[in-house]
Amino acid sequence: MKKNKSKNSKGIVVALKANFLIVEIDYKDLKDNLLDQFHEKIRLLCTRRSKLDYQGLFIDVGDVVFVESIDYKNTRAVISDVEPRKSFLKRPAVANVTLVAICISVDQPLFDDEQASRFLLTAECANIKPLIVLTKIDLITKCDLRLYVNKLKSWGYDCIPLSIYNSEGIDTLLEQFRKTKLTVLAGPSGVGKTSLINHLIPTVSLPTSSVSKKLKRGIHTTRHVELFAIGNGSLLADTPGFNRPEIVCEPSELAFLFPEFRIELSKSRCKFRNCLHRDEPGCVIKKDLERYLFYRENIEEIINSHLPYQAG
Repeated sequence: MKKNKSKNSKGIVVALKANFLIVEIDYKDLKDNLLDQFHEKIRLLCTRRSKLDYQGLFIDVGDVVFVESIDYKNTRAVISDVEPRKSFLKRPAVANVTLVAICISVDQPLFDDEQASRFLLTAECANIKPLIVLTKIDLITKCDLRLYVNKLKSWGYDCIPLSIYNSEGIDTLLEQFRKTKLTVLAGPSGVGKTSLINHLIPTVSLPTSSVSKKLKRGIHTTRHVELFAIGNGSLLADTPGFNRPEIVCEPSELAFLFPEFRIELSKSRCKFRNCLHRDEPGCVIKKDLERYLFYRENIEEIINSHLPYQAG
């Protein structure tokens, strides 16, 4: 089988493997009868042109790239160029994300306000729409579930409660994913992200593990980011679990990452333009909001991290 040199083909990076990138391309428009052995998509093991390194262009999962020197027999190619990103999530590193589905379990491990907030701020900081997925709802009562749903509404978020055990909420979530170009599943270890993908896409069969009874938290099973097809043109990314996302932003930006704070600030203005909503007079942020203490702790941490270093 000969290499196709007629034109570059556009594809998307679906995984990283050592020093290689796995790129999925659509060959439907290519005029080559030798391609009948493939289905609609081909995954190619790719290297990258050295010019991309000289240009300082990093390539991550989710990047749209152009490949050339395609060897269909050995499913290999070379990445020659990369399109500008529309969005980028730093951790996990995924480009062109349109939705972040943050999975938080209500039990085993127990829902953690601070942890959930940190994942939400990560999405807000990247200006990517977040969706909260409450997992393992079969482990709690309907009354307790209602409390969690109301809590999240007070934060300014809707959520989709679901259970893999009885499939409750699965159809609603699947419909949401299929309306989205690229969804990232994020969240702590042990909340059921990989199990959810196995339930939504049975052909994948990713390895899973149970929650550690001693540590009361999940054990990492996903080691890298990979994209899976979830519908016609829709992709879903499984990501490694991590338990404490870092909040990286300027002190003046932090309040605007909280929907409930944004509502207060849209109604009226603080007395001072540089108000950080701590103890400044004329601040319009209500100090009795549920997440205000979390904000206060983190604004202090961010301010301290911005202070110049002084030798003792």
